[in-house]
Amino acid sequence: MKLRTLLAVFGVALALTGFTLVAAPGLASTITLDEAVLVFVGLLGVLQGVRVAIARSRTAYEQVETPDPEASQDLPTPGDEFDEMLATAGADRREREMRESVRNRLERAAVATIVRTEGCTEAEAKRRLESGEWTDDPYARAFFTGSVEGASLFDRIDLRRDNQSRYHRWAVHAASEITRRSEGFDA
Repeated sequence: MKLRTLLAVFGVALALTGFTLVAAPGLASTITLDEAVLVFVGLLGVLQGVRVAIARSRTAYEQVETPDPEASQDLPTPGDEFDEMLATAGADRREREMRESVRNRLERAAVATIVRTEGCTEAEAKRRLESGEWTDDPYARAFFTGSVEGASLFDRIDLRRDNQSRYHRWAVHAASEITRRSEGFDA
């Protein structure tokens, strides 16, 4: 409905109410001013509701389309870079630079872990690492000392079953031991 139509309907309703009250004066005396205002406001509310309902029924329905969710990304797993370095260092004996890089990274991680978990100085941590006092795993110890001590003959034979180089096996043991000690420490 347009505003003019609403005003016309409202005017007609007021005129009819006025004529009714003039024609029957006794009816006017039964209605108090408070009731008249309340009826008037109620009628305005009903008219406004009808107007909004009519306007909404004439409005075109629009549906919003949601965009497609983002495609998931394949992110690298932490440690993949180190695993690739270790695989490259262990696969070719001429890759001395890669082996040295792996050794330096593991040494830095081991020293930091020993300092944090045992509360000693960096110099003391390096001494423990070089002497092999930092772990009970003979192969992790061997990565930094260069020789396997404390492993049984059966362990040495069992260790040789896979096709990895000695350097690779010792580096994996060292990395596993560093991780185990680091994760096992409650700060």
